[in-house]
Amino acid sequence: MPRVSPYLARCPRRVLLWLTLWAAALADPVKDSAALLQALDSALSQDEATALLAPHMDNLQSLGQQVMEKVVLRQWWDLARDIVAKSHKQQVDLSFAVRSAVRSLKEEADELLRTLNPKYGLAQQVTPAFQWAQNDTSIFLTIKYTVRWNAPGALEVTEPSVNMSGNFFNFSGLGKHSNNKYRYFLSLDLFDNINADVSTWSSASVGRLSVTLRKRWARKWPRLLWEKKAKIANMHVWMEMQEKLDSTLGGMSSVSNSPITCGATNKLYCIGTDTCKKSANCSQCPGKTEPDLEAFLCAGKPSEKASLGFQDTDMDEHQLGGEIKITRARHDFDVDTYSVFWGKDDRNKLEMTDGKEALVGEALSSSLDLQVRLPQSTLIPDGATHLLVFSQNGYGEYSDPGSLVLKDAALPKAKPGGLVFDDEDGEKGAVRGRVTVLRAENEHKISEYSLHWGRSSTRRSSSSSFISDVRKEEGKDVSHWISHQKIPEGATHLLAFSKNEFGEHPAPASVKIVDKTKPCLEKGADDCPSGVQVSVDSDPDPQQLQVKVAITPAKAESSIDAYALFWGKQSCDSGVENAKNGHIRDFKVGESMEADLPVDTLVPDGSTHLLVFARKDGLGESDFCVSVPIEDNREAEKKEL
Repeated sequence: MPRVSPYLARCPRRVLLWLTLWAAALADPVKDSAALLQALDSALSQDEATALLAPHMDNLQSLGQQVMEKVVLRQWWDLARDIVAKSHKQQVDLSFAVRSAVRSLKEEADELLRTLNPKYGLAQQVTPAFQWAQNDTSIFLTIKYTVRWNAPGALEVTEPSVNMSGNFFNFSGLGKHSNNKYRYFLSLDLFDNINADVSTWSSASVGRLSVTLRKRWARKWPRLLWEKKAKIANMHVWMEMQEKLDSTLGGMSSVSNSPITCGATNKLYCIGTDTCKKSANCSQCPGKTEPDLEAFLCAGKPSEKASLGFQDTDMDEHQLGGEIKITRARHDFDVDTYSVFWGKDDRNKLEMTDGKEALVGEALSSSLDLQVRLPQSTLIPDGATHLLVFSQNGYGEYSDPGSLVLKDAALPKAKPGGLVFDDEDGEKGAVRGRVTVLRAENEHKISEYSLHWGRSSTRRSSSSSFISDVRKEEGKDVSHWISHQKIPEGATHLLAFSKNEFGEHPAPASVKIVDKTKPCLEKGADDCPSGVQVSVDSDPDPQQLQVKVAITPAKAESSIDAYALFWGKQSCDSGVENAKNGHIRDFKVGESMEADLPVDTLVPDGSTHLLVFARKDGLGESDFCVSVPIEDNREAEKKEL
């Protein structure tokens, strides 16, 4: 039973409540942490709290983080230190609860100290320091919550307010720094108008506000503020950012005027000449002869055209779908909208049956991405050959449109009629020869045939399966010569797909690869010649022979058409490279394997052997051979000596 304080002893009802809460907490400290917190709230001293927590001190894991926070917030420091000391021994982490409670107490204490300043409750209005930079389309501001750029300031502001319209930008927000409250207020009268709808701001960076002001017209401003002599304390050029953006301003000269600067002198701005004119003189402004007194602008229809890009992603014939991308006019100061129409040629809009112009869609010039979406399965109107884009504003549209010829993406209608190939290489694992692609039954929408290696009769072998494209020849079969190529691993077929600029017909024509090889690919194999014999030379003259040659055929001759007899510079055991020294004759399989070399048969210089190779017509001779040495009978030479 915990010790009851004298104060509680004088309050029986309070003692009863306290004992009830203590018993509940003791009974189940995990489930009844709420009861324990309530008991701690009722404790009037550190001693009472210590007694309440005594049953838990050997198992601090059972205490919730809120209990530890409560002890610190009640400022029972001896108890708090005792719990922390025991937590180290029990390896229980209470750091989050302790730090959170201490931080809360410190903030309350700091706020109390700040109230010692009689002016603390009143926010002092100051102009924050800021930097600016520009590219051709935007102004970039970074605003720091301090009165000097290099001085510390508030880490954040409350009640931030940003207003942008016309050529005005305003920011305000409340911040705390150095025991003082500040209302940061910045008001800018900009050199030119901005597009507030696509301008943005964020406070993502600690202690700063980032702003992107979209210029109404893409051009280089000579300064940030419209008034040359206007100065704002702590305004700086954002040099680091400007160096990165200068590439977008390459070769672009700063303008001298704007509707804002001209309006200050009750004149109107002429875009074409970058000058201020009296309203009566707008007739001298190229292409902009209408005075707009409210906008301080010599106005008129747009003076430049945009261009179009479009790739049909709907593969059905006579239907289109995809994104129409608009490349804005080089100087689109005066363009409000880009309107896309179906065109009957490269200049004129297509008229529908109801007499209306065939509008496809519109894009605001202020949009960052200028595009018009054409839904999939959109039927091409009868007579439409182009897409046209017109630059428009409140005064009309530029008469010369950007144009693009319609390309209806559709895959070929039929696969090739077949594929023919006969290997002529002779090397194992390699092919060579002419591939013939039989023309498709329907060659509409086919521009070429694409050859690939295949791992089956319908599937390519790998991402590197491509062999070659073969241009279609109207009404004819086409072919491609394959030079010596290794057959890729896993490839079993040659495939041919019908193809055009939009893709391939899904089904190919195919032919199975038959890797034809010449005989005797391995020394001593059954399809190698078994041997060769030669009789004694009967011709007494030097460098001449008269002998009988007999070839012992291979054990298996199914892959052999003939045996080739050569003069040799060395034996076959010494290698066949550069061993041949002249062809003598062939012995066809099934015919006699014996032959006479008649008297006076000349022996080529350097010949020391007779060589025999197996040969397959169209594939070549074997890489291995059999040989026999020849001995020249030189009796006549000896007699002369």
